[in-house]
Amino acid sequence: MLHHTPPPRRSLSRIFRSALLAVALVASASVSMAEATKPPAGGELYVYEGTLNLNELKPDAGITTGITDIAGNKLIKLDFPAAPGYPGMSFPVPGDGWNLSGYSGVQMSVHNPGKEDVTVNLRVDNDGDWKTSPWNTENVTVKPGETQTLRVTFGRSFKAAGYKLDPSKITAIRLFLQNVKGPTTIAIGKPMAVKGDAPDSGSNASQGSAGVPARPPQQTYITSTVSPADHSLPYGQQWELVKDWTFGNKRPDATIRNKKELDAEFYYRYIYDQARLDILPTYWSYHRDYEEGDPRSLHVFGPDSLTLKGRIPPGGGLKKRGIETGMLRAKTPFVPGMYVEMRCKVTKGVGAWPSFWLNPGVQYKNGTFSKLGWPPEIDIFEFYGFKNRAEARTFSSNIQVNKKPEKYGNPYDIISVFHKSDYTPGMDFAAEYHVFALDWHENRPLWLLDGHPIKQTYYEWHAAPAHILVVNALGIEFAKDDMKHMTADESNWDFVIDYIRVYKRPGVVVPGYDAPPPTPEGSSSAKPPEAAK
Repeated sequence: MLHHTPPPRRSLSRIFRSALLAVALVASASVSMAEATKPPAGGELYVYEGTLNLNELKPDAGITTGITDIAGNKLIKLDFPAAPGYPGMSFPVPGDGWNLSGYSGVQMSVHNPGKEDVTVNLRVDNDGDWKTSPWNTENVTVKPGETQTLRVTFGRSFKAAGYKLDPSKITAIRLFLQNVKGPTTIAIGKPMAVKGDAPDSGSNASQGSAGVPARPPQQTYITSTVSPADHSLPYGQQWELVKDWTFGNKRPDATIRNKKELDAEFYYRYIYDQARLDILPTYWSYHRDYEEGDPRSLHVFGPDSLTLKGRIPPGGGLKKRGIETGMLRAKTPFVPGMYVEMRCKVTKGVGAWPSFWLNPGVQYKNGTFSKLGWPPEIDIFEFYGFKNRAEARTFSSNIQVNKKPEKYGNPYDIISVFHKSDYTPGMDFAAEYHVFALDWHENRPLWLLDGHPIKQTYYEWHAAPAHILVVNALGIEFAKDDMKHMTADESNWDFVIDYIRVYKRPGVVVPGYDAPPPTPEGSSSAKPPEAAK
């Protein structure tokens, strides 16, 4: 968050993907053949369960992708604008292609949530001269509200003999419509390599055929999260509880119900400038805290949540120091061997920049400080409200060393579902609660979304113990052209938090903050880092 120079919107990251990701998520519409890759035993040709990562799909003609819930299942949603020709989407194929020897075809479920019939086409290709049409194609017409199975059988096209496709050298899998007259939406399951005979050719032949039910397949997906009744364990993990900050003024399991209790656990400014720093040069809003009940309050308790507000004060506006926002800086230090998670709904709109991150430094109760400095920082998430990201669907998670790896260390990813620093799993994070977490393994911090690992990075932290920050920032200073599209809609500026909880592994010692160590690492004269001036 304390960026001396702003992070590029599409900066290249050092992604060293695991072998599994290299096989399952590498996108290529046409590839040269070496030894083609065999699919998993279940025949899955594209996997999005667990991460809901759609970055590797290749839609064209302005088609947008997302995740939708149909009958309790998470399916890929495709929104087609009106378009001539054959608008569609290519699925990722391994760099050496698919070897589907032993399979008879490829199929997927197709659901029509609209009001008119939709004819959907699926094509499976070999490499070769396009004049010979080295592919097999099939289609199915899906009535409103129906789910059908769309299957391509190798060697057949449109229910008749077709090109003699070589199953061992599949180079592309593509879904498409034809001459779309107006906005059209379909929902699809993942493509599967299948064995056995093709279904009958009747209009409803796909119902229950080839082991695929008429409704979307029942599988385990990420679904909406719930607020756990047991506060002693993190979401899907086994730890020792250090801090339970569960917010709400009426819920029976709340641990922080009002501003007085919040004051005991958090500060509302950055640690620099004697803990008085209320703004960073990278954004417009500045941070204030008012007494509970004050109409200007930026830390507002609801029945089961705490909201960090954004408001334009008298004389303010969409400009530097023209907006007031809430923030939280936890008093409890945070070190390797600890785990933190937050269940929240973030802000949205152009100019919104909600963040959840770790920054070095401890503020002691006697007014002194540990050694302060910046970088490094660990960004658990940052949502950048650029003009093309008014909805909160894409976030970044990084370790910031201010482009000085020789001084602050050189982080590199061990595994990651992020694409060029971004992750767009398909959910609207402003519309529904999700759980964001960091499991700080020594030198190997691990990011999780709704209990599922999404990234792990190698990085050696040599700074002071960290503190946890949750910041509602508004107005992105380094994207001024985009900010011309920002609107003063305060209803978009609510950062709603269900809980924040901190845990540790057995044996990990959590540093205290009652008093500095016997040999103080710093003093009350601590200054902000150069990047924050």
